[in-house]
Amino acid sequence: MKGNTLNTKKDWKAYWKFMFAKAFRTGLQSAISLWLANSTGIIDADMLQLIGVAFMTSFVTVLQHALEQYKPKETF
Repeated sequence: MKGNTLNTKKDWKAYWKFMFAKAFRTGLQSAISLWLANSTGIIDADMLQLIGVAFMTSFVTVLQHALEQYKPKETF
């Protein structure tokens, strides 16, 4: 990236590739932490639903932040 703007398609693709990878990692971390809590008995809930909700919530939150950072003038 040159400066603070995205000038080429390559920069745009690299930004979103990075943000989707970050969203996936964050979602996975949330899902694993709740799975561990459920496995040790700290939380008593349906495992699949718990992991799914944790993953999707974190994933969508990171994508929302990515959109806000990509074009801050349009999202503020």
